Amino acid sequence: MKTKHNRVGIIAPTPLIQHQLQSVVAEAGYEIAVNTSPERLNKSFLTNETIRLWVVELEESEQWTGFVQEILERTEMPILFGDGNIPGKNDEDYPRWRRRIHEKLASFAPVVEEAASAPEINLDALISSPVTQRYELPESLKHAPCPNLGPIWVLCASLGGPQAVKAFLDLLPSDVPAAFLYAQHIDAGCLDALVQSIGRHTSLSVVNGEHGAQLANGRVLVVPVDNEIRFTENHGILWQSNGWSGPYGPSHDHLLKNVAEHYGSQSNAIVFSGMGSDGSLGASLVKESGGTVWSQSTDSCVQSSMPDSADDAGTVDWRGTPEQMAEKLLRWLAEHRHAAA
Repeated sequence: MKTKHNRVGIIAPTPLIQHQLQSVVAEAGYEIAVNTSPERLNKSFLTNETIRLWVVELEESEQWTGFVQEILERTEMPILFGDGNIPGKNDEDYPRWRRRIHEKLASFAPVVEEAASAPEINLDALISSPVTQRYELPESLKHAPCPNLGPIWVLCASLGGPQAVKAFLDLLPSDVPAAFLYAQHIDAGCLDALVQSIGRHTSLSVVNGEHGAQLANGRVLVVPVDNEIRFTENHGILWQSNGWSGPYGPSHDHLLKNVAEHYGSQSNAIVFSGMGSDGSLGASLVKESGGTVWSQSTDSCVQSSMPDSADDAGTVDWRGTPEQMAEKLLRWLAEHRHAAA
């Protein structure tokens, strides 16, 4: 299946202009990854490789000179600058303006792009890595009432990620009061083998995130590569007929957006080893929803670009090794329960 890679960033000074641009860009078949004002733009997003085009509409004013120069210097993606004249929808010039924008979008960034190659994974190495220890629940959680569904933690990983995710999951006890979604950049044909390898030594239940599968405490659902997923009111997975946005499947940004929209402050994320910047945009939505974001420490990664990008975007609350993250998660769950009580 081909992956849609049609993500556009919009920068405009007012909510009205932002809305007008979003409407016409979405009509052309593009996904809006960022839509913000110059003052609120997270500058690190200008280097996000999943955004293929920036649409910038600023009033002609000297106050934007420095900002425009910074955009030109920081992003390698094409930039479509508006002419400062957006007609109203009932204006006779609107159809001509909309057509011109659509033509420019198609010229700068054609709508469909071939999916990028997924990183290669040594599954044999995962199978031969036995567990040497396992953490226990803190005393405050051992006798506490267990919620039907605890916080949702999305594990985002790419190159070097499976080793880190396995090390993290292997240390967690089976009765951990949290549910997990594991999103790994991988070829779809390797997904079953990944599930078996990751689940070989952990006490958690690691299963494919099939259509209808349920999120549950102590369960790790491995996110499908070729199908976007959403969620039912009773925490079931709904496969969509379309693929993920972005160059890789599953898209961490897209998944985190869906999780944050459905679960709000119960949404959390860990960005593990990987190339690129997938996850940094979605992590910002998790933070805006009241969730927590961690990333793997640079020195413990095979490739630290992905967790570093999330950190550079200002969305990461804490960084550590997979082993440190497993220990911290149990403490976090105890503190989270106390705070929610």
